[in-house]
Amino acid sequence: MARTSTVRASEPPLCASAVVDVRSVPPGDWPRALELLFAAFPETERAERIASTLQSVAAGRLSLEGLTWGWCGTTPVAAALTMTQPDGIALVWPPTMPAETPHAEQIAETLLQELTRRLDAAGVRLSQVLVDALDDQELQRLQKHGYSQQTELFFLGRSLRDPIPERPAEGAPRPVTLSACGDRPRFAAVLEATYIGTRDCPWLEGVRTGAAALDCHQQTGTYNPDWWRIFTLGGRDCAICLLADHPEQDAVEVVYFGVVPEFRGRGLGRWLVIDALHRGAEQGRAALFLAVDAENRYASAIYSELAFVELARRRALFRPQWGLARE
Repeated sequence: MARTSTVRASEPPLCASAVVDVRSVPPGDWPRALELLFAAFPETERAERIASTLQSVAAGRLSLEGLTWGWCGTTPVAAALTMTQPDGIALVWPPTMPAETPHAEQIAETLLQELTRRLDAAGVRLSQVLVDALDDQELQRLQKHGYSQQTELFFLGRSLRDPIPERPAEGAPRPVTLSACGDRPRFAAVLEATYIGTRDCPWLEGVRTGAAALDCHQQTGTYNPDWWRIFTLGGRDCAICLLADHPEQDAVEVVYFGVVPEFRGRGLGRWLVIDALHRGAEQGRAALFLAVDAENRYASAIYSELAFVELARRRALFRPQWGLARE
């Protein structure tokens, strides 16, 4: 079943057949195409998402160059979005359309097939889709186009208005901000080191370098080098935590944090999360949010102890270029 709205954004477009013309969306039509892309949301929330998306585009935090829609005759009936990151990994929002659109499944299939062709031709190494954990039908449709499920992600949030535990003084690491040291290769090296033996999406180890990952993380929210930190113990780099600001949501995001293998088991993960909570609160934000691999029970236990709540649950599906499995 195609991903369609449970609420009607407008009258479903008439489509006498499943023949669809797939086109890139010109900038002047972005608001109209976003109406289709966000068709699954109630009208008020849809309007807010469109406004927020266009604000992010205007601020340079988001690109809609990969926004695509399908036309049936003289009418656009569905939309999809791809965003290719500096590391050659593409984020994909699958085809969406208003409820009761005729030939919805065939339209979605045509759009997805064309998106896949374009991504392969552009040299995208890996495509990622997040699917509602309960949507087995969309999962099956994506699998037909070479996507496979690798993990389930929990999206968690925590109010910064509630009391936050103090940072443990014993064994506290020393922070070094990127703005202070200016040593981006050092940050990349620490980031790569934390991938070794990680419990978060471990199969992605080796897919991208630390430098490429930093470039991608910098595109999340509002980037501030003061909010990017590595931590040292005994003069050695032991951990990293990257935060991003989301002023439109009055929230801070933990984009990434990790501990170098030889420093694990000392409570540093918990310390880093508490430190992130304090830093978000000091900025006056209302909430902090993050994502975690469902299999990372160590991290999940920390979040549970610190009163995080689940906001959403998604399956993460990936497709290598040309649908070929990694060796």
